[in-house]
Amino acid sequence: MNESDAAAASTPTRVSRRGLLASGASALVGAGVAATVAQVTSDDQPPVRDAGGPATPSSSVVPFYGAHQAGIVTPAQDRLYFAAFDVITDDRSRLVSLLQRWTDAAAALTVGAEHGTYGATGGSYDAPPEDTGEALGLPPASLTLTFGFGASLFQRADGTDRFGLAGRRPPGLIELPTFPGDSIDPAISDGDLCVQACADDPQVAFHAIRNLARIGFGTVSLRWSQLGFGRTSSTSTAQQTPRNLFGFKDGTANLMAEEAEALDRHLWVG
Repeated sequence: MNESDAAAASTPTRVSRRGLLASGASALVGAGVAATVAQVTSDDQPPVRDAGGPATPSSSVVPFYGAHQAGIVTPAQDRLYFAAFDVITDDRSRLVSLLQRWTDAAAALTVGAEHGTYGATGGSYDAPPEDTGEALGLPPASLTLTFGFGASLFQRADGTDRFGLAGRRPPGLIELPTFPGDSIDPAISDGDLCVQACADDPQVAFHAIRNLARIGFGTVSLRWSQLGFGRTSSTSTAQQTPRNLFGFKDGTANLMAEEAEALDRHLWVG
């Protein structure tokens, strides 16, 4: 064995899943197993990222207004920020006003615009800006904002109907039972209102929730929130179902955006 042979023998060889399977097949047909296991082809190497920087987030815009809310059958984005709020007033007019202001803000944020008349940099020098500014210079990144009502908004557990909505609660909107293995923390469960922000840029999603929370100051308080990353399902036939962190594919049999009749039957209410 010469010096080059010794160096090669002492260098650990990375065996890929493909290489290992190939070696098994070679053993069955009596080929050189050692050579096959040691071989790492260019197909097994991870792609090299361009030194110019990470991929540019999506600049596409998902329409906020439509027959149904965006963010439900929209092609799934890569990032999520989910927030649940408690309504801290019993004044119905304040709740209505908040929902109207949230609607206006969401319509602006989803097209990449700043919130408010003066945005993040305009207005009085001595006053706080209307927009917090984290998304300045960033594209819309397919941002969607989806709003939901919790059962407690319609009627509290003690029967209190704060806003005259008890008669309008959908029959299926009930509290879920405790499932085996659950360890539920009431402090980070439930909520009167929820907002789901999805985008292909985490900062765009964060910016949206932060500004909606600021708008709601005095009418709602943040109950809990959760960040999410990594698209692990598909909502359109144009998307492939990726693998999750366990290496599995989940959701391949989900309803797809193109299946209008099935969506009308199983998803949409009213």
